[in-house]
Amino acid sequence: MDLHELVQALLSGDTLTARQWVADAGRENVVWARIPAPTGSEPVAMAVAASVVELLASRAGQPAPPWTASVPAAPRPVFLVRAAETMPRLRRECENESPEPLRRRRLFAPSNFLTAA
Repeated sequence: MDLHELVQALLSGDTLTARQWVADAGRENVVWARIPAPTGSEPVAMAVAASVVELLASRAGQPAPPWTASVPAAPRPVFLVRAAETMPRLRRECENESPEPLRRRRLFAPSNFLTAA
């Protein structure tokens, strides 16, 4: 599984592709601790990669790979659901209920982010 594909889908607002990636990872029984760190990624992309891997590993009852612990927060807040930028109620929901691995790195999404394919 190429983590770069998931990160690019999320940053471009392509939630359908992101959800499909997550569904495929589930079918392939990905061992999250073995997912390598993306190379050459800018700070926001690295924050997204680390946060999403931690989130998915946690949901699968697995440890996250060690590289995620050293990835800092994004330099600016990022909403991973485009509609949150224009819908105040969704924005507040994302700010208040975003999963902890995302929120810790200034990334925001609904609490059920990436749970349904």
